[in-house]
Amino acid sequence: MKFRYKVLFINLIILSVILGFTGYLFVYRNYKQALDSELRNAASENNMVKASLEYELLEILNSGKYTLKKDVSRIAKRVDSGMLLSGSVLYIVLEDEVVYSGDGAEEEIPKELTGAGSKQYIYHDNGKQYYVYISSPGYINKANLYIITRKDITGVYTQLSDNLRFLKIISVIVLALSALIMYVVTYLLTRPLEKLNKITTQISGGDYTVRADVNSDDEVGELAGNFNTMAGSVEEHVEELKDMVKRRDQFVADFTHEMKTPMTTIIGYADSVRHLDLSEEERDMSLDYIYSEGRRLENMSQKLFDLIYLKGNDIFMEEIDAEELGQQIVLHMKPIMDRKNIVLKTEFEEGTIYGDTELIKTVFINLLDNARKASDEGAVVSFKGRLKSEGEEVRYEYLVEDSGIGMDEETKKRLFDEFYMADKSRSRKEGGAGLGMSLVAIILDKHDAKIRVESEPGQGTRIFTEWKTESEDEETEE
Repeated sequence: MKFRYKVLFINLIILSVILGFTGYLFVYRNYKQALDSELRNAASENNMVKASLEYELLEILNSGKYTLKKDVSRIAKRVDSGMLLSGSVLYIVLEDEVVYSGDGAEEEIPKELTGAGSKQYIYHDNGKQYYVYISSPGYINKANLYIITRKDITGVYTQLSDNLRFLKIISVIVLALSALIMYVVTYLLTRPLEKLNKITTQISGGDYTVRADVNSDDEVGELAGNFNTMAGSVEEHVEELKDMVKRRDQFVADFTHEMKTPMTTIIGYADSVRHLDLSEEERDMSLDYIYSEGRRLENMSQKLFDLIYLKGNDIFMEEIDAEELGQQIVLHMKPIMDRKNIVLKTEFEEGTIYGDTELIKTVFINLLDNARKASDEGAVVSFKGRLKSEGEEVRYEYLVEDSGIGMDEETKKRLFDEFYMADKSRSRKEGGAGLGMSLVAIILDKHDAKIRVESEPGQGTRIFTEWKTESEDEETEE
């Protein structure tokens, strides 16, 4: 069942209960007021009849000449015709005998009226009409006398029936009008929700670009705004997932390709050594190719292992002397730079950083090795370190700078992609596999470090990295 119908039916049920209850109370109140009014009139009428009867009976008793039953009946008849209103009947009971009946009928008078010693009343009906009996007891000449009046109150019950019938008619009309009004109101209120429902259906069908067009300041408008925010986040995540799948497929293709090239070389030269009669020089050259391509495979597999391991594990952070770390990296890279006669220019300020020493070394070995590959023989590569303040935060900044081939915007954008190589021929010649900068990006992320690349084609490259100078525990204490 739709939400609007649930709201409609619930409101109609509540309205029906309230309308029926209040209507019943109103009708019952009018009924009680009319009944009490008839009772007061009947009691007043009974009192007047009793007073007249007692006065005339007293005169007869004082005269000394009387026949009690006949005189009581005669006086009652005269009083009945002169004082009672239409619809009222007088009964006189003397010593349990009805000596006078105003309607002349042999009607049996309720026994409750003649057994008590005080004035009382009862309601009675014969199936068609309703009456109220008023009984006033008396005592005359040592005999019990009951003056009973009966008043027809059928009109009260007729009015009650009419009021109840009118209440039913009014209730039906009010409920019908209310149902129509509530349906229109609930339709207008729930229409934005139906729009949201249609939007969710479209999103579940794969269309993540749709948005809810609900412009109101109530909770529904707020819900629509939050829904649009959620849809935007879902769309972004879906795009990220698509990009991740695309990158994964590209990674598998690139890895297969990078594995195939050295394996083909190794198999080819190994087959030549096995089956061809080579000179000593040709044999040594073949073995050198096999060795170099094997080392390339080993280097690629090690970096691939480091990539996978770092993505799923935390690292150990320790205090590191930034100047000493720079000197250690220089000592490691100097023999490699010397092979190409590259001058490694260094300058380090004193400072402390936090992180994993070996992983940070890996970052700068990769950055310096890339600078070496991008530079011509005899060029200069700079490796510097200094403290840098940004507001209240102090970080240690390393700079790796070369004057080599530089990078265009596309290369800078894809610099940290797995297996991406701007100059594939140069990279493969130098033993690269395109995994170094991906490893650098993961290590930087694990250390919450920043990297900034400045480069133009033919103008060289400047790579800045910033490292924390305080541990997370020290920052928390402060």
